[in-house]
Amino acid sequence: MWRWQQHYAEGIEGLLRDKTHPLSKPPHSDDTVAEVLALTCSEPPGEVTHWTGRALAQAVRISLRSVQRIWDAHRLQPHRVRTFQRSNDPAVAAKVEDIVGRSPDQPILPF
Repeated sequence: MWRWQQHYAEGIEGLLRDKTHPLSKPPHSDDTVAEVLALTCSEPPGEVTHWTGRALAQAVRISLRSVQRIWDAHRLQPHRVRTFQRSNDPAVAAKVEDIVGRSPDQPILPF
């Protein structure tokens, strides 16, 4: 605190020349940001439908808050993306035909 008082007493020049404190932590490198963005847009490992912030932070080895900041800066919200999930059932076509009443090969006619 005394340093600021001394600089204040010296006037504007004294306040402007104080460069003893480094800025806060530097932002992540472009490579790290690119890795987060690439993983966010890729398929997550395992049976999950989308990347969570914690899982992505653990994969890239950065903090959860850093992942959230990168997502905010690039307007990404992977938890809000609705994805189409394919069925693993080999008889899915027959079941759809039974429920819908038409085969998948038939065109949909406009009314």
